[in-house]
Amino acid sequence: GKSHSDIARFKKGGVDVQVFSIWSDERYGAGKGFLYANRQIDSLYAITARNRDKMMIVKTPDGLRAAVRHKKLGVMMGMEGGHMMEDNLRYLQQLFDRGVRYMTLTWNNSTSWATSAADETKRLPAGQKAGLNTLGESIVRKMNALGMLVDVSHVGEQTFWDVMRITNKPAIASHSCVYAICPVPRNLKDDQ
Repeated sequence: GKSHSDIARFKKGGVDVQVFSIWSDERYGAGKGFLYANRQIDSLYAITARNRDKMMIVKTPDGLRAAVRHKKLGVMMGMEGGHMMEDNLRYLQQLFDRGVRYMTLTWNNSTSWATSAADETKRLPAGQKAGLNTLGESIVRKMNALGMLVDVSHVGEQTFWDVMRITNKPAIASHSCVYAICPVPRNLKDDQ
């Protein structure tokens, strides 16, 4: 009862599964982002361990079914901001192994491999072209191979189209709106 959410309120609200966001702003990039993401994941594991009778980490569809069957809160994880993987495919693999099942490629800040909606509509970082570069394409392909969903919320329009061109799995827009209703850069246009 000390924060925005807790187990009792999830249960009272009929919530069977909660996807917890692993998030940081651009201050947690190279040399900091991966460690900060893991601290947040460590916290979820610790909270779950203290409440084994009420919640469980979910990494698979079978795990999700088990959580619901045993009336435990299913704890899933998504990562908002590809900067936390620090341009390192091994880090992406480790985050997946720990339970991250989707990743928003950018937050308001671009990465070295994908441009954000905020940057594509203002001004791109020096020397960076809009969209995914070769590393960004490799990251999307690796996410596809792992079974990690590509989240296009916050990405720039060119990044969105680059993802659609190369992904071989469904992508999600976890928290975007319709541009025609609310014309802000990170919302999706009708053709998207």
